[in-house]
This record gives sequence, structure tokens and C-alpha cells, in this order.
Amino acid sequence: MAEQSTSSNVNITDAVLHQSPVINDAENVTIYYMQPPSTSSSDEDEWNSIRKLMKLCISYLEKEGKLRFQGVSAKQEIPVVHPAIHELNYYDKDTIPVDERYDPKGQNELFKNKIIREVCFQDLLDEKDKFISIVASAGSGKTVFSLRLAKAFSLPQRLCIHLKFMDANYEHPLTLRQLLLENMFPGHSEEFYTACFSWMQKNADKIVLILDGLDHPGWTGSSAIFLGGNFTKNKLQCLCPCQRPVLYLPEPARPQVTYALGDLSLEDTKELFLAFADEDLWKKINTTSSQMLSMCRNPLMLQMIISSKIHPSEDIGDASTPTRLFATVMENLKGSRNIRFPKTMDELVLKLQVLAFAATNNHKVILTDKQLKDVEINPTTVHDIIVQLHAPKHSVNCNLFDGSPTKFYFCHQTFQEHLTASYVVYAMPLEEFQDFVETSLFQEHWTVVRRFVCGLLFDLESKAVSGDLQMKKEILKKYLIQQLAIISEKIMESPPGDEALTDKLLNLYACVGEGKDSSIATKAAEHFPTTIELPQPMNSNLVPGFCFVLKHVTKQLDGLSLGLCRLDANSFHEIASVIKEMKPGQIGKMSIYGNRLQPSNIDDIIGLLRVVRVELMMWNCFDGDDGRWRSANQDEINKIQSALNKIQTRLEVLVDLLTKLHSQK
Repeated sequence: MAEQSTSSNVNITDAVLHQSPVINDAENVTIYYMQPPSTSSSDEDEWNSIRKLMKLCISYLEKEGKLRFQGVSAKQEIPVVHPAIHELNYYDKDTIPVDERYDPKGQNELFKNKIIREVCFQDLLDEKDKFISIVASAGSGKTVFSLRLAKAFSLPQRLCIHLKFMDANYEHPLTLRQLLLENMFPGHSEEFYTACFSWMQKNADKIVLILDGLDHPGWTGSSAIFLGGNFTKNKLQCLCPCQRPVLYLPEPARPQVTYALGDLSLEDTKELFLAFADEDLWKKINTTSSQMLSMCRNPLMLQMIISSKIHPSEDIGDASTPTRLFATVMENLKGSRNIRFPKTMDELVLKLQVLAFAATNNHKVILTDKQLKDVEINPTTVHDIIVQLHAPKHSVNCNLFDGSPTKFYFCHQTFQEHLTASYVVYAMPLEEFQDFVETSLFQEHWTVVRRFVCGLLFDLESKAVSGDLQMKKEILKKYLIQQLAIISEKIMESPPGDEALTDKLLNLYACVGEGKDSSIATKAAEHFPTTIELPQPMNSNLVPGFCFVLKHVTKQLDGLSLGLCRLDANSFHEIASVIKEMKPGQIGKMSIYGNRLQPSNIDDIIGLLRVVRVELMMWNCFDGDDGRWRSANQDEINKIQSALNKIQTRLEVLVDLLTKLHSQK
């Protein structure tokens, strides 16, 4: 949308409403329109015109419905992939929180904990004559998804119009006919528009509207909503939820059904990845930075990762960690045509860092327009990074379209966290930094930010540090090693299975892994607990840091439990690859039951036999065809027994609850 001055900026939604249609009854969310009189059209003229309009709609959908990535070109035809779809019970209470609280454990979503069930694409098509909102975070594929919905709804005898509001730049009031027809399909005759609109007034039950991006700056409403409305009695029923649900919709204005788009499946993620990059890059990420694969399940993050790998920054090197990835993304944004900040990019980044730190420090992910104005940022110049969220007035009886202070959030929570860490590293005064590290940084609230801070200060492979940065690095290193020693000692003193303590330790290991500093990893390994049970389940994002520290462990371990961690084949392979390089007999007892391994992991299991000296418990460690755990089959048992016979060991392998394997030597 073109940038406009404050004095001349027209609220587009208000412009539509002030002329035609006009809201008379906001409580019933009914829009009355007053269309100028026109010459009548015959039934034949109307049907001929509407068939032409249907063809225009299909042509538009074929053109727009292709997925495009900025910075990378498709190598093959783009596959049809669908994000997970969940039905929500969003408006289950009258009181809805004003702002989202920052949650370091996952992406904040207003619909979190409101999921009723997972549904399929067909379920949305089966909804008849309902107001349906589709909500999702930025980059989740709402536009592509809504275009596919439009194509699915475009059947003979039915008209589906997809309105893409993010491309709109209207400066004058619009009539309803102009909104639906003339601006969407320009260049046709007055007779064509008259005949089409006349047919639409008479056949509302055959019309579906998809309003994509209605929450874009200058508009009020939803990112994707389709309306099974009717024009009868000069009425068009209309509802405008937001990209995230509108915070304070009165009861009559709420959508009848709300769906949320989630992540892609791992299979769809790989299929989409390979459409833009080759198999070698997928394998490289899988091998060197597997935590990135889980990030790829969001299309926006997948785009950033591929672009950063294909167009790396010379100053940063290979984007093999989240810290390097986001640093590369910020470098690449300097060349974005959508960033129109009047000063230098470095000045803009500093302002964004200030915003991000203030929000995270105050436990918020929402920014106000006042906060943006205080640092002299116009949101229209940075909409690749900051997204606008419409928030009506707090009263549940408010006018749905009443103007109110706009709010903003970073397009992805991880942007906020990386920018917060960048503020701590590059902008926070040294004395304040020392106090912050000592009193705050190792609290749970700063878990993800801390990982980025460590990545920025410890990763000498990306760039050298000096002066205040070198002093900050030494301060951070001192307190990190102290925390590693304290938490490790508590784990050794506590009863087995204290997941809260183990989770803290693994998050500290993630900091070590993010920094890629072997000297710090060696210190962490000195304090590695001799007996440790990993969390049930274990977050796959914590696996790389755990492996980076484990690689430096030289002492004997009494026990290592991966039981019930629900590790997938990739995560288990990453851990097993480190263990098989350890000294013979270095681990006493080890359990791997309760994971989601594949037949290919049998070689990983065989690699453990030389290192585990007493007992390996591996029942129900494979993912069965029926979705349940299974134990090793006879062929897999034979391979393990054969491998046992080739090594000198007293190891017992429990392949199921009744069967133990021993070396036959």
C-alpha cells in the first residue's frame, strides 16, 4: 500500500461505510447499501455477464494462486501443501485479554489453548451460509490458503470473489458495487457491471466472498473470511474478524466458526523445501543444524532459511544456527524494496531493538502506535518486520467499525527475541549489562533471548569481538559457567527425573551450542551430570546444544536416559552419532524406549553397543505403522545380536520386556 501523509490518509473502511453501504445497525452487523438507480437488465444479460465474471474470477485465481518466495526462485512445480487446520472456541468468554503476554516457550497466539479439534480442508467447504474467520500468524500461508478456498468454492452456478485488500490503495469512498466489481475487474462496460450486480442482488445464496488481508493498514477486519451472505431486502450480512481475532467483538458480530492455520507437516515441509532448493541443502541442514528443520514448518521461516542459505552474508557466514539465520535475514532486509525508512538501516535496526527490548522486558508482544511514534518509526515503512493489528475499543458493546488506537507486533516472535538480544549485546551500556546478566538474564523469561545473546557474543566463527563486546563476552561466560555448575549439582543431588531442572540445564546447553565456542563446551562438559534423564518429551530444538556439550564429555557416565523422550528419527540419529564416538564403556546404563524411531535407526542403535557397558533398554522404541510404539522385529533383533557378537562386551540389550540379548562370545 502506498504511503500517505497523516493529513490526507483516508480510513478506507470508513470511506466505504460513509457513502454506500452505510451501517445503520452495528449490533446486528448489517450493512445497508444505497445503490444508485440504473437501467434494468434482462435475465439473459445478467446470466451472460455473470458467466463472464466467473471466468474472470477463475483466471485471477489461477494467476494469483501460485506460491512465490522473495529472494529464491522455484526449481520445480510448487506442490499443494496444507497447514494444519484447527477449529477454535475463541469467543468462549466475554472477557478477552487486552494484550498478549510474551511467552518464551513458544509462539504467542491469541487462539492458544482454545483448540476444539483438528479438521481437514473439506470441513471448511462443508460450512454453508456461515461467517467463517481464518486466523493465523504472519507467514503461515493465509493468502495461498484463501485462494485455494476460492478455487474450491468456484463451482458452476456459484460465484466466488477473492478480494485482496493488502494490495488496495483506495483514496476515495467506494460503493459496494465498486468494491466487489469495478475495482476488482476494471475496464468493463457499465452494462456489464449493472447486469452482474443485479444478478448478485438476486442470487446471494450462490455467492461467496473471501476478504483477504482486511486487517492490513487502512482497513478494518480479517485476513481471511468468507461470507455465505445474502443481498435480499437490500442487505448484505458482513463480519470482519482480524488476522488474529478482533479482541472485543460484541456477541452479534462474532463469526459463527473460527479456524486457525498451524504449521505444515514434516512431509509437506520437505516437499515445499525441495521445490525451491535441492536435496543436498536439505541434508546439509539436517546434518549440521537440524533445529532449523522444525522452524521450516512455518512457510515464512522456510523462506528465510532457504534465502539465507542461498544468499549468505559474508560477515556472518553459514546460517547454521538461529542466531546466524536472523542476523543474515536482517542483513538481507537492507536490500528490501519494502523497507523505506528515510535514514540508514543501522538506525532503523537500533530503533527496532529498543522497541523489542521494551516489549520483552514488559512481558508483552504487542506494541502501541505511541511506542512506534516515540522512536520515530512509521509502520508502513517496515511492514516486512512489524504487522498491524486492529484492536477495537474495550467495551463489548462498541461499534465494530469504530476507530481506536492501532497496535502492532513483530511478524514472528523470534524477530522480537533476536532484536531484544541485539539490544542487550550492542546497545546496552556495559555497567547495565553486567547487572542485567547477574539479576535477570538467567531467569526463565529470558530463555530464548539468552540463547541469542550467547550466539551473538560467543560465535567467533561469524565475527571477532573487541572492546566493550569482549568485556560483555567475558561477563556472560563467567555467569553461564556458574549457572551450569549450579544446575548440574542440583540435578545430582535431586531424585531422578526432575524435569524442571533438566530443562534448565538443556536450555543452558542450547546457549553453549548457539555460540559454537568449544572452550565453553569443555567447561560445560566438566559439570555434566553423571546420571541424567532427558525430559519426556524432549524439545527437538534442544538436541543440537545437548549434542554439542556431550561431544566434549570425557568422564564416565553412570546413566543416560532417553526413555519416553519421543525423539524422531533425525533427533535420535543426531544424539547417537555423538555417543558412538565416545570411549568404549563410557556410559553405564542407557534407555531409548518410548521414541519414534524408524527402521533406518537400527544402525544408530548398533553404534551404541560399544559405548554402553551394562544395560541398553530399547523396548517400544520404534514408530509402528499403526501409529503406536513397537519393539524391534526379528530382523532388527538379528542385526543387533550379530553386532553384539563382534565386540567384547557384557552389555545386556532388552529388546522387549521378555527378551535380553547378550554377546555370544
